[in-house]
Amino acid sequence: MSVSTALFDGYSMELAVEEIAAVGAAHVEPAFISGYVDFDDLFAEAQALKLCRTAQNAGLGINAVSAHLDLSGPDAIEALSRRIGFAAGLGASFLITNAGPARNSAAIRATIDALLPRLEEAGMVLALENPGHGSGDLLGSARSGASFVRDIGSPYVCLNHDAGNIFTYSGETMQPAQDIADAIDTVGHAHLKDVVSTGEGWAFCAIGDGSVDYASYWAVLPATLPVCIELPLRLERRRRRDPQRRNTPVDIATIRGALRRSLEFVNALDNAEF
Repeated sequence: MSVSTALFDGYSMELAVEEIAAVGAAHVEPAFISGYVDFDDLFAEAQALKLCRTAQNAGLGINAVSAHLDLSGPDAIEALSRRIGFAAGLGASFLITNAGPARNSAAIRATIDALLPRLEEAGMVLALENPGHGSGDLLGSARSGASFVRDIGSPYVCLNHDAGNIFTYSGETMQPAQDIADAIDTVGHAHLKDVVSTGEGWAFCAIGDGSVDYASYWAVLPATLPVCIELPLRLERRRRRDPQRRNTPVDIATIRGALRRSLEFVNALDNAEF
């Protein structure tokens, strides 16, 4: 299990790594997600080396990197190639990204096909994530994304199933266990996030504090599936609109409390009998 640095939006990567190590986590997932966090889009070798040393000095491994982009964009091949090199420099096994609009499925497939040899050479899996907002996405759900991944037919391409995203993207009509059931064979990684559903909208919260049914989800997840706790607490979703970042970062005490509760909840799920 990893913890995403998205929780520490507004703070340095060094502080995020230090705090994640302090709670006893074994892995950190560096997050470079537009709209979630501010970051430098260089994805340079020196940047990877510095981050790798920071994680190693804190006793943390890096199993996955989140570095989202639209794989159908005009510069997608170059942008994805940079991300693969960056993630390889961190020793990551998974590179996580969104795919793009369903209407651009041919362009998305072309980008992936062009870089499959690079993924194979790096021994890295491209994990395509279902989004939490918008409409018309190629991977609006695991069900819709599974056929795309099966058609590619490569062990270096899989789905990253985001349990919280499926709940919000579907407008609360689908819980993650329902969505993943027929797509387990295509899922290689998962993100855990939660939201409280109120009359005012959705509020991101600690895992287990919200409206996502994690007991049912955990019961169907393969025991060996790598997962990451992702808590974008700085984001607001008033009236269930697209996420907006608050002007100021979440205070560290709140972050620590949410992370501690999330870890305790997930560990309890791990020990539960279903």
